[in-house]
Amino acid sequence: MSTHLASEISHEAALLAASGQWLKVLTDGSRELVLLVDAEGACQFVGGGPAAQVLLGFDGLELASRSVAELIHPDDEVRVRKAFRALAAAPGEMHTVEYRVRHRNASWVKVESTAVNRLDNPVIAAIVVHTREVTASEAPPSGQVHALTQLPDRAMFTASVSDAVARALAEPTYGFSVLMIELDKLRMLVGTYGQEIVDELVIEVGRRLSVVLKAHDTLAHVGSGEFGVLLDGLRDRVHASRVADKIQKALAARYRLGEHTITVAVIMGIATSERQYERAEHVLRDASLAASRARGPGSRRAVFQTQMRVEDSRYMQTLSGLYTALQSSQFRLHYQPIVSLVTGTLAGFEALIRWYHPEHGLIPPMSFIPIAEETGLIVPIGRWVLEEACAQMARWNELADGDRTLYMSVNLSTKQFVEENLPGLVEAAVSASGIDAAQLKLEITETAVLENLETAATMIRRIKASGVRVSLDDFGTGYSSFSYLHQLPYDTLKVDRSFVCRLEDGEDSSEIVHAIIALAHNLRMDVVAEGVETQRQADKLLKMGCEYAQGYHFAKPMSAEDGAELIVARPKW
Repeated sequence: MSTHLASEISHEAALLAASGQWLKVLTDGSRELVLLVDAEGACQFVGGGPAAQVLLGFDGLELASRSVAELIHPDDEVRVRKAFRALAAAPGEMHTVEYRVRHRNASWVKVESTAVNRLDNPVIAAIVVHTREVTASEAPPSGQVHALTQLPDRAMFTASVSDAVARALAEPTYGFSVLMIELDKLRMLVGTYGQEIVDELVIEVGRRLSVVLKAHDTLAHVGSGEFGVLLDGLRDRVHASRVADKIQKALAARYRLGEHTITVAVIMGIATSERQYERAEHVLRDASLAASRARGPGSRRAVFQTQMRVEDSRYMQTLSGLYTALQSSQFRLHYQPIVSLVTGTLAGFEALIRWYHPEHGLIPPMSFIPIAEETGLIVPIGRWVLEEACAQMARWNELADGDRTLYMSVNLSTKQFVEENLPGLVEAAVSASGIDAAQLKLEITETAVLENLETAATMIRRIKASGVRVSLDDFGTGYSSFSYLHQLPYDTLKVDRSFVCRLEDGEDSSEIVHAIIALAHNLRMDVVAEGVETQRQADKLLKMGCEYAQGYHFAKPMSAEDGAELIVARPKW
């Protein structure tokens, strides 16, 4: 360790030891409540002197011993959780959010919190939150119509739901349902068409909703691109789902706004009075939580279930754990051999990430990869995978007696693929490791490509210009658009395991795989078949002209040490 680096670490350690005292000195005179929280939202430090007492009625020690989340108004809970998740996943970012918190005397106080993610700062290692009260003069008027759509606002909608809750408690035969409707990818629409066009779009969505609903239902504009619907008298999920069907069909039709023709997707969450709610805030919270679960492929709507609350808690725990895992080196790479069907020899490896949690042991990728994708944490995780895989390939090169024909295949997520500096990161990883560029192959999914075909083509060409190869992963499982393949300069096409496993089912299944292989060869690509589990499947693939394969028939994913032994042994399958 250099003297300069050691001096820096020593200085940071001294600061860390004194940070509690310094923070207290610096914040005691502040009128704002200053909190330091970890990635899970747990309070680590309370500053601001008497600010906690003035704002919430608690002294600092009392506040530090409580869960901050318990004090948030139920109607604001989902929104604040969303904001916190996004911030926790973005070191250095700053978010501001308004919400209500419970005072010690049980009243609600409207506050504004500005939070900065300093988790990656070795001295602070926390999210710093400055909170102040929003005075009546600052607070936007509530209980009015929304300025854009002239529909009731969130406060009016909450009051209407509150009335419905009270009536349902008083009249056992009465019931209601609440739908929370969000326009998907609103920020992307603004970036593409501009705020003025999107405002017109939101107005038209409100108009279409008002046409679908009955006169005694309540429609409100409760947020940016978000609408609330109170279905009066519809107490069960079956009837509420039928109304949701009508809404989805009405909103799915194209919108002609100025020179633009726009298609939008909506996400819906449904909560019904079957659950015998006692507070309007709980109904809205559950409907919003259901909407958050409706993102992704499928019907794009969900009815609230109690399990969602459990899943939401697990989600937050996993998100917090992911950040810790990245900082604490809990990730490992396993490597699955890729075999040449022509020679029966080892051709390369695919790098696969694994999470070894210190308490829960091995956590399957499907339990954390979707959360990492959603929050954007997949970008730093993916960068680590790329760098580690290249470094491992370099270590294996030393065992191969100068033979550099082995290659390493690394998966890219959609979020990584759209990063402007991706080609630079790839070149840096190759250069730092010392491997040949041709020894790295990046695997990209159909979904990542088809979200923006023109950008994808440019990105792939930039990557290939450095000598790195590119593979189209899981071909046939997504859009399966044959027409775009000739526009993109892939080196390899991977046949998904769902096709390979059916090779022994009959001629129809074989013909599909044969057609995919022929198409790839016509476009000058080689082919890798995934999920090969039997010798018969391997024989059929070889007969069809498939060059490479991977799967349990050859070897399971293995540690770097086992991979080294395989390289030295030079087996022949």
